[in-house]
Amino acid sequence: THNLSTIERMDISKDDAIAHLAKWHDSNTAVRAVYTNVTGNLSIVGKISSLSSSAIKITGSGSEMLLYLRATTLFDYKDARQVPTEANKDRENKYPTVIDIKFSNGDRVVIVEYFSE
Repeated sequence: THNLSTIERMDISKDDAIAHLAKWHDSNTAVRAVYTNVTGNLSIVGKISSLSSSAIKITGSGSEMLLYLRATTLFDYKDARQVPTEANKDRENKYPTVIDIKFSNGDRVVIVEYFSE
């Protein structure tokens, strides 16, 4: 559960989304990816093990998620402004970034920095 007070949303280019994901990839940051479609959703916690302008692979413990990024894929950048709590008061990044990926078939994936609390 998240205590979100506000979420600032902004459409971004594919290049900008890849650049932000590359920061997480390069720093070996743990991320949570939630894939949602009309039949439900699935979630993985892991690290970005592979990233290019055409695909992203997130690898977790005994699992992986591979997503192909097409020309029709849309990207949003969200800044999840959280109310300060005991759990997040010592975090370097108190406002985790969310990359929201929308595919042309209506499916979407939200990738956010993962904090084990």
